[in-house]
Amino acid sequence: MDTLLPSQPESYTQLIKRSLKLYRQSFKHVLLFSFLMAVVVFIPRFLSYLIGQDLFLNLKPLDFHRLWLFIINVAGLIFFISLLWRMHGVICQAHEPLTEDLSLGIKRVFYVVVAAILQSALAFGTTIIILGLLPIIHHYLLPTTHFSTMILIMAIFVFEFFLIIYIYTLFAFLTPLIAIEKKGILSALQRSAYLVWNHWWRTFSVQVTPWFSYLLLLFLLKYAFKIDVHIYFIESSHHHILGTLINMILFIVYIPWVAALLLVQLKDLELRKQIHENAYTT
Repeated sequence: MDTLLPSQPESYTQLIKRSLKLYRQSFKHVLLFSFLMAVVVFIPRFLSYLIGQDLFLNLKPLDFHRLWLFIINVAGLIFFISLLWRMHGVICQAHEPLTEDLSLGIKRVFYVVVAAILQSALAFGTTIIILGLLPIIHHYLLPTTHFSTMILIMAIFVFEFFLIIYIYTLFAFLTPLIAIEKKGILSALQRSAYLVWNHWWRTFSVQVTPWFSYLLLLFLLKYAFKIDVHIYFIESSHHHILGTLINMILFIVYIPWVAALLLVQLKDLELRKQIHENAYTT
């Protein structure tokens, strides 16, 4: 099983192939946690279907329903951490009971949640600073014309969008670092940023692959096969139960691949940094 993780830095194609190998080897072992995570994640969609309207659409910032969304996200995260640990057990040929995997997920979820909050706070703070500088830049550096204002706003929002993606990519490995390597909150933030630094595009292109494939498959089902599946962030209309079930099944199938890619690329980046550090010291 030692071949499930890279022993030397690998290319994009090699990482994808290796992650699929780990996916195949571990799928039956992590299927239960993938199923439980999907059930939890799709609770809002099933509730909306039963009631006949989207309960969580256009919620106010302090709406009580946001607490339920937070609880649902935390529960889903517990199962994802358990899934990661279970997959790590497959790599190490450890045979722990499912209760041990779930116990670790419960123990480590607090650290992952706090780290994720700090990550989001950094992204939010960066956004606030950029938007705060907008009127100053416009007043002192640009002429007061409608066209220049539009160009400035477009440039600012494009820059902000890519900066947020960059920040979230820097901390892509928070969960496996905390769950597998037992890092603390601050050390996981620091370690993830350190590993991804100078490898941002490599990390982003690899980690976005399963989600991009998932989205393409949803589009194919919806527009080529005319199956009424819900595509998140694109539409919010009411959907029938069959489309929701199909979407949930696809989620169950794809989530283990997401976990496999995290573990495979984390090892790849650690190898790259180790080679760089050895070269620097010599």
